[in-house]
Amino acid sequence: MSTKNNPLPLLTATPSPTLDWSREGTPASHEYDDIYFSVDGGKEETAAVFFQGCHLPQAWLEHAPNLQPFTICELGFGSGLNFLATWALWLDSMNSDAAPKNARLHFISIEAYPWTKEDLAKALAHWPSLALFAAQLIANWPGQVKGVHRLHFGNVTLTLYHMQARSALSVMDFKMHAWFLDGFSPSKNPDMWSQEIFTRLAQRSHIGARLGTFTVASHVRHGLAEAGFHVEKKPGFGKKRERLEATYTGTNTDSSANTPTSTQPIIIGGGIAGASIARAFARRGVTPLLIDPEPNLDSAASGNPAALVMPRLDLQDRPESRFFLSAYLYALTQYTQTHPPLQTGITQIAKSEAERKRFVKLLTQQVLPPDQMQALDHIGIKDKTGLSLEDNMTGLYFQNALLIEPKSIIQSWTSKCQRLEATVERLEKIGGVWHIYDNDNICIAKSQSVFLCVGANVQKFTSTKIRFIRGQISWGDSDCIPHASLIYSGYAAPYKNGILLGATHTHIENGYDIDIRPEDTLANIAQYEALIAQTLVPIQWQARASIRVTTHDTLPIAYQNDEGIFVMSGLGARGFMMAPLLGEALVCQNLAEPSPLCSETQLRFTPK
Repeated sequence: MSTKNNPLPLLTATPSPTLDWSREGTPASHEYDDIYFSVDGGKEETAAVFFQGCHLPQAWLEHAPNLQPFTICELGFGSGLNFLATWALWLDSMNSDAAPKNARLHFISIEAYPWTKEDLAKALAHWPSLALFAAQLIANWPGQVKGVHRLHFGNVTLTLYHMQARSALSVMDFKMHAWFLDGFSPSKNPDMWSQEIFTRLAQRSHIGARLGTFTVASHVRHGLAEAGFHVEKKPGFGKKRERLEATYTGTNTDSSANTPTSTQPIIIGGGIAGASIARAFARRGVTPLLIDPEPNLDSAASGNPAALVMPRLDLQDRPESRFFLSAYLYALTQYTQTHPPLQTGITQIAKSEAERKRFVKLLTQQVLPPDQMQALDHIGIKDKTGLSLEDNMTGLYFQNALLIEPKSIIQSWTSKCQRLEATVERLEKIGGVWHIYDNDNICIAKSQSVFLCVGANVQKFTSTKIRFIRGQISWGDSDCIPHASLIYSGYAAPYKNGILLGATHTHIENGYDIDIRPEDTLANIAQYEALIAQTLVPIQWQARASIRVTTHDTLPIAYQNDEGIFVMSGLGARGFMMAPLLGEALVCQNLAEPSPLCSETQLRFTPK
């Protein structure tokens, strides 16, 4: 918690490195006065130091029958060369007849100074054999955004920690099968080669985990040995005479809070929360059973005809603040890969002088990079929206924010699920298996893993404290349609041949008040008319009301409530932004895979 004497740090961009390109094909860091890879050949160095050092691909082929992902952690992502070469080797080795088709690789990498897209493209152009891999990495690159970022490339998952190694290792809670220690030399970057780091590596290692690095500095050898690694010198690469290989022989246990189960997972609730979990399972070749009484989302908040996918931006650097950025970038990728959005680009108008000042701070701190967020004056607002507003109006433009059609997304993400149309009344655990009962007290399904995504009904199954917010939207043909979506006190979006206006925000006592209120439609219209300073021509409006679930601190709920019971709720008005990454995190927790949430963030989303 912050105090006046100890305020939280500001959330700012992660700095990119200042690169020296004077060496042909071998960039160097001005900050550390050291090169990123060998002048004798970066790709060859990766194979000699890391693949040989970690016994790849033999190690992951031997591991594959365990049906658990093979995990590699790299200290120093740099240009991404090690990752791309590993990805290519993985695909090559997994194409053999002996390799299981469902094998998965988690590659985790830590980088305090993430490169720009332009520098990545410049460096990686030197390896044409990796061009297809490099293009995919660059297209999905999160840029200088703080936090933990997850990128999917088929059965290879890349998780980027944009922070210092000490910080990253302290908030990981999973173990590795292999380590690539590829930071700058110990003399140039001593913080990365400290005893604290070596101890963290040991704590995050499976028994038998292997480690490769280019340095044979004595304090590195001794430090790794003290942490529990058996260390050996091996012939080096290029001008380096020697390199290190190490194997973790310490006393860590390989136990996990969750172990994969053989029973079919059950998802209760078919809105965006349940759909996000279904998508995460589908990515792993798992077919869940989806139970929902309303397959058409008739009353669910996810059943609105259109939804905005916008970032939630904080000025202070908290675990959840970083999550909001990562979740936003992740959601954009997931939605655009599924269906073309209804529209791209959203304008947010400052509602007050205080919000105007806040926008200036967000831009100054570069919470999101310029290619994700830019300032608008009243001329810029007119250019983006087509609306002539007051001359003192200012705002922010989010170039990649989306207007999506929820039902199309949800139908796509749940298309591979088995389905059961029923109302779940209660759960009972019998012999380690959860029994699901309907409102006739009939057991309709059983599983060791159940995901509760029931929105306003979450209190039926947990003691989680939530609040209910009723929101009503309105839409119809109009004579004053913005060119693009915009947010003010409410929001307006072009929809079909007309306009969609929303949304009212009323705290209520229960989760069932969804009857249409004509006065709420009038309130939506009045807010828009006040913004554009004109009266809309009377038309026939349609409307829809739904209940948003939120918490007292407005943070989402995503956690394991009981052994085998996982809960996602409290998404509020940012459900379509947060749900995809939260769904991925819960599935990873269920399957004992590396999570896209750091441990500090997971604690924030776990009710006390």
